[in-house]
Amino acid sequence: MRVLGVSVIPAAGKPRIVGVVLSGTTASPVVEADFELRASSVEPAEQAVDLARLLSGKLPSLAFERAVFRVAGTSPVARRSKAQFSRAHAEGASIFVVREHLGQPVVLGDAQAFARRLKKNGLDDAVAYAKSIGAGKYEAVLAALSELA
Repeated sequence: MRVLGVSVIPAAGKPRIVGVVLSGTTASPVVEADFELRASSVEPAEQAVDLARLLSGKLPSLAFERAVFRVAGTSPVARRSKAQFSRAHAEGASIFVVREHLGQPVVLGDAQAFARRLKKNGLDDAVAYAKSIGAGKYEAVLAALSELA
């Protein structure tokens, strides 16, 4: 099975999407593809549209059966932070695009939930393992690994 792991990184108010497609097993994953997409707009809603369009164009070249999103763990409303609002908008738009492409729901979770799931399956230090596979994309790797388990 090929699993797409995706994470939206706030990046100083200009969110970016990082993604990775893994196959194989948790013990020996294979990175089939990885990518990074950056928004060019300044406004959160426009950034979400930019990223959704970029992701929509990228998906046909990726062959995957399941998709997992690492979503933000905190509410963007509580902090009133532009970076968190941008991330929330981008996550929502990206999840919609992937779900429409795949034709089935995507799995959502935060880094802690994925790490707990992997620990249950015998991977004690899941975050360190994910960083060893894809240092700059470890949250997306962690998400994808959780579905390989």
